[in-house]
Amino acid sequence: VDPAVRGQGVGVTLMDNICSLLDRLNLKRVVLATGDAHGLYEKFGFERLTQPAKWMERMVPIPAP
Repeated sequence: VDPAVRGQGVGVTLMDNICSLLDRLNLKRVVLATGDAHGLYEKFGFERLTQPAKWMERMVPIPAP
């Protein structure tokens, strides 16, 4: 969320909509990668990983336009 509008409910509205979609998709697990706003995500049921070292990633480069 843009810093100029933080604290105005934008993040909560986004998360409400995202979580509604995730619930309809009936997913068993959703992993979130973020460096901030942990408190917001925890309000929506996300939990900090107890063993993040078990996760790996492969980033696919996006070609320049």
